[in-house]
Amino acid sequence: MRKVHKALFCCGSRPELIKISPIYHHLKTIAEIAPFLCITGQQKDLLTPHLENLEITPDFQLDVMRKGQSLDQLMERLFVQLPDIFDECQPDIVIIQGDTASALASAVIAHKKNLPIAHIEAGLRTYDKSSPFPEEIYRQNISALTKWHFCPTEMTRENLLRENVTEDHIFVTGNTSVDMILATYQKTKSIDYSISLPRKGTNPYFLITLHRRESQGAPLIRIANSLLDFAKSRPEFDFILPLHPNPATSHMIKHLLGAQKNIYLITPLPYPQFVHLMANAFAIITDSGGIQEEAPSLNTPVIVVRNTTERTEGIESGCLRLAGTSKDSILYELNLLIDDKTHYKKMQQAPNPFGDGRAASRIAAHLKNILERNLEPPWKI
Repeated sequence: MRKVHKALFCCGSRPELIKISPIYHHLKTIAEIAPFLCITGQQKDLLTPHLENLEITPDFQLDVMRKGQSLDQLMERLFVQLPDIFDECQPDIVIIQGDTASALASAVIAHKKNLPIAHIEAGLRTYDKSSPFPEEIYRQNISALTKWHFCPTEMTRENLLRENVTEDHIFVTGNTSVDMILATYQKTKSIDYSISLPRKGTNPYFLITLHRRESQGAPLIRIANSLLDFAKSRPEFDFILPLHPNPATSHMIKHLLGAQKNIYLITPLPYPQFVHLMANAFAIITDSGGIQEEAPSLNTPVIVVRNTTERTEGIESGCLRLAGTSKDSILYELNLLIDDKTHYKKMQQAPNPFGDGRAASRIAAHLKNILERNLEPPWKI
């Protein structure tokens, strides 16, 4: 009788769940693999509503979030609660995605228990430990513990090779975020979600997302004041900004932008509605990493309000522009989009370098091959 291999996914944030979802469903169709999902609760309020949309029921749920807790306190709770899940599940492989606290803690626990780690979205780098913080630190440490690295692009593969990762442990697959956004858009493009938005009229709009930890404080104030000036100068456009639940970000944004008539601050949206907003936006202004991967598949230009990006492939392709966090550079990039129609069209038509919608099937096939080899521990990195 053929062995059924247990694959334990560990995730804590909304982007992680969205990006592992297509892999999880692919593995469900493989008789030799039994996928299990542990939700750490790192972003419980943002993540829980998506489980039904994504048709996933977690096997294990932790309770690690506390109001106002520090990163150290979050990691401490993860290190206390995760080992029991690993002991109960007894997985053959642990699958993590990205560069969150949940991903790093899961990697550390898996390594301690001599379990092989598969890292989805491996090899992203800025080589600046302060930007993005703490993600750059987390992902470099995750790579050091990982056995199997699933890279979204050739550039991320080259990053790992420069770090002396074994070449035949690296697979270039594309990013599963592209799989998800293409599938979701096809399902929802005929649905009119506009009735759920608090704005009137049909002005073209910019979609804005701001949440990064390193943007808090002076950078966020600069970005918000730049957007306020831009909104005042462009009354023919609306600006829609779903607020992140982190009060350090949302309180500041409400204070700086809440009174401007053509800026609409809304609560976080379910993924299908958010995809609809992305697809119909004139452009997106963001400090998010995932949106840089997703929006080009919808032909929506992206202005990145960060000083660095680990997704430089998008800059080279032309679908992203890195505006930084200074007022002059942000206003220059935003005005250029409106005033230079050739530039705008070029960004719209630039190819998405982050995937073709088939990353999950490639990853699932590799995982099946890896597990069927039935390699014995100890797992050497």
